[in-house]
Amino acid sequence: MGTPDRIEREISIDAPLDRVWGLVSEPGWWVGEGEDSGRQRRREGGLDVIDSRWGSFPVRVETVEPQTYVAYRWSSTAPGEVPSETNSTLVEFWLSERDGGTVVRVAESGFAALALTDEERESAFEGNTGGWAGQCDLLRTRAERVVA
Repeated sequence: MGTPDRIEREISIDAPLDRVWGLVSEPGWWVGEGEDSGRQRRREGGLDVIDSRWGSFPVRVETVEPQTYVAYRWSSTAPGEVPSETNSTLVEFWLSERDGGTVVRVAESGFAALALTDEERESAFEGNTGGWAGQCDLLRTRAERVVA
């Protein structure tokens, strides 16, 4: 059957588009568990490198269409490696306004092309599927937090 290739989620957030954009346009905001858990950020060779307790993850910004779309490439299964077509996945965010809030659609794709065993690809897909559920909840919580 082969590894599924794409994870998709859509969430509604009770926050203005510009606030949500400020969060999703931060490269690698989804790396780690919970809010900034052990995360450090640095620029290295044109990449944003995010360190969490799981390792170092270079993140490359692929496309930015302000306030509506941003795409990143990262090597979630190959910590420390520069993202390439065979060791990374593409993470995309689409934003739109709806009913005074913001709808965010996220997709991560490219699992089937990872240069891993079938079992490793399946594990990566399952792990990130669960991870996106948590990260979408975190995004909603951060965006809806009232800033005094």
